Amino acid sequence: MTMPLYGQNKDGDALNAAAENNSGGYREISIITAGDASHTLTTADAGLINISAALASGAVIKLPAATEARVGLRYRILFTGTMAAAAQIDLPDSGTAVFVGVVEQERCGNAAGVAEHATNVRMTTVVTTLAQGEKSIELDENDETFGGAIGTDLEFHYASTHEVVVTGTIKVNVATTALDGLQATMFTGTGY
Repeated sequence: MTMPLYGQNKDGDALNAAAENNSGGYREISIITAGDASHTLTTADAGLINISAALASGAVIKLPAATEARVGLRYRILFTGTMAAAAQIDLPDSGTAVFVGVVEQERCGNAAGVAEHATNVRMTTVVTTLAQGEKSIELDENDETFGGAIGTDLEFHYASTHEVVVTGTIKVNVATTALDGLQATMFTGTGY
């Protein structure tokens, strides 16, 4: 760790705390092939996961099962590559954990410089609860129902053996289409 500037670390050791919360490290997923072994995350991968690959249709980012030993584990998944088509982030179907939390879905326009539409819905929130029993987040960067464009930034916190809290922003690469992300379509009950 580099030396902080004067005063940066004075309030409650904030700089060191931030470093420790992300101490799991960094991993880049750069292989596009659906089903590639690099898409399966382990406990050792906790920390920042940079998905720079243009994930192929059907790609699944596989989170590990929630166990007692993994309570407190965190993954921050950042999309820096353009998704080729539909993909997912899943918990194991055989495990007891489900996603709980809230994500924001936000329209981000497109790289061609198309202007933002002034009246259509550009941001919405989607909530999933323990009772809904969801194990998968469905993604498709160009689909206003899902999202997953460059800039998508999601955090997964293993809160217990039954709950993985998901928060963050899912970007949608559309400039003028109104968003219609819903819990029933963005999340599903079938994992990997």
